[in-house]
Amino acid sequence: MYRYYINCNNWKPTREEWIYATRCIIKTEVERIDKFVFQRDAKFALAGQLLIRYLLSKVFERKSSSFEIQRSERGRPFIESIPKFDFNLSHHNQLVCIAGTFDGQIGCDTMEYRLNNEPKESIESLTNLLRGEFTKNEYDFILNKSKDEKIRFCHFYRIWCLKESYVKWLGYGIGFKLSRLNFCIETENFDENNSQQILFDTKLEIDNKLIDEKLRFDEQIIYLPDNEQQIITLCLSNRNTCQPFIELTIDDILKGCTPLDENIHDEEKWWNNFQGKKLK
Repeated sequence: MYRYYINCNNWKPTREEWIYATRCIIKTEVERIDKFVFQRDAKFALAGQLLIRYLLSKVFERKSSSFEIQRSERGRPFIESIPKFDFNLSHHNQLVCIAGTFDGQIGCDTMEYRLNNEPKESIESLTNLLRGEFTKNEYDFILNKSKDEKIRFCHFYRIWCLKESYVKWLGYGIGFKLSRLNFCIETENFDENNSQQILFDTKLEIDNKLIDEKLRFDEQIIYLPDNEQQIITLCLSNRNTCQPFIELTIDDILKGCTPLDENIHDEEKWWNNFQGKKLK
């Protein structure tokens, strides 16, 4: 299987990079990206589209421009292939990540895990706001395993990421009742001395019944600059190998992508529009 991520927070697009990048994806996707108000959102969306094509190029050993990427009714990108290859993309905070496999469906989600900034609200306030989405067991894991506020936020983001990865594995966008899912954490803490560590022993109950053990959850911490951390969680078949994510740079991705040339006449416009977007 395949697992990649890029730290988009570090990418400050040059004119040449932006123009080349927009040439490597289809026009309708560039037009969608062009509608974003903020530079950050446009940058992350573009990186995601490039990452999909980079992944497919690596998997099938073909030019990235040769793939017809479609979207499902729920907006999820996919390709028609034999054998079937499934992939899922996620972006949040600093990272854009993707995972793909020939062994069943896959759901990928990422969230902040440990940040230096003080939270805008207490963990009690946040958890109570979303209490209807958690089981009693999860609520206890978030609030009662530690008195350290930062650890409690870590527990909150970990549970939320697990839930989202399962919903994305199902192929849902919204509409699934998250309180039906009860995640039972076996290993409470990650080993900060092992940046390649993957936890895979978390169990899932749905409607109070333990699910088939053929489904697995892989959880990995990505260690960011300034001692911050971000979590990536995969929901996937246990037939898949358990392997860490590989970090890519924007140079890696651009070198792995080939232009479609659909956008060659508008490339300057896309760059100027990006430059005119708001900064967050």
